[in-house]
Amino acid sequence: MNRLTRYFIVLVTNLTVLFVFRQTSVDCPRDKWKDPVVCPSINHQSEESTRSTNTPSPEARLTQDHTLTTAAGQQDPVVFLITTTYQRQTQKADLVSLCHTLKHVPSLVWIVVENSASQSPVIQAVLGRCNISAIHLTVQTPEHVRITRKNSPKVTGVAHRNAGLKWVREYCSRQDCWGVAFFGDDDDRYDLKLFDEIRRTERVSVFMVGLTGGLLMEGPYCKDGKVAGWHRVWIPERPIPVDMQGFAINVRLLLERDGVWIEGGGAYTDMGYIEASRFIYQFVTNTSLLECRTRMNEVLVWRTRTVQSPLWNEKYEKSDTSIQL
Repeated sequence: MNRLTRYFIVLVTNLTVLFVFRQTSVDCPRDKWKDPVVCPSINHQSEESTRSTNTPSPEARLTQDHTLTTAAGQQDPVVFLITTTYQRQTQKADLVSLCHTLKHVPSLVWIVVENSASQSPVIQAVLGRCNISAIHLTVQTPEHVRITRKNSPKVTGVAHRNAGLKWVREYCSRQDCWGVAFFGDDDDRYDLKLFDEIRRTERVSVFMVGLTGGLLMEGPYCKDGKVAGWHRVWIPERPIPVDMQGFAINVRLLLERDGVWIEGGGAYTDMGYIEASRFIYQFVTNTSLLECRTRMNEVLVWRTRTVQSPLWNEKYEKSDTSIQL
């Protein structure tokens, strides 16, 4: 083959490649190459299929999380975070925000208990994309246990938190669990240090909660890892005056006393006693046994409570409700 023939073959090959590339560029724009509808001829083997294959089920991910180790080679105690949630304007925004916080917490299982008779697509979508160990439970609050505040229904969350406790007990009765259970609302804010502090709880630990009880903070004053006093105004006679987000309990205690549940009725007078007299007090009756897990008197969790936006212009221009808020 002479030199002229070789040049001709190379030229034809390059022109063919250029033609194919231009056709692909016209029919399948660069930003649409991964779209099988716009570019059906492209091999989409996809990131999606690979991701779905490699993403384990929640139960499988739980097993993996329990085998995580610390830098010292010791098993990391698991934090079982029980979060109650209900449908409202900011529900998805609050859950997404909390999800991004929890992504930075190792050895954590997020138990989301929805106030509903069935799983909502909104929460399923959030948990599906969060890529952490998560369980989605549903409990419909019975009408007779609702309370009314300013003519608007509000649930106490007792049944929902008990559903989370039930799941932890059932799961840990089958597994060799080592860790703590902790209640955290979806519209609160958390310092990552909190999870490191509470995961070593031996029995029941307590800590300050910011922006609750009508105060800048409510909870224990700590000294040398023990409770030295309490800062509270709301029902001050409570024997253990902490917020529902102000304590963590070792899973071992939950298993040992599997008949202890959160109790509470529909009256306002019951609300302040749900977490203290009727729950924590059944595990630790002597406050000297309570652990202060924050090494200093500091606040690591805040009851921020997301504000609902006024929607006065919706009556003039209705939003597309098919778009997930």
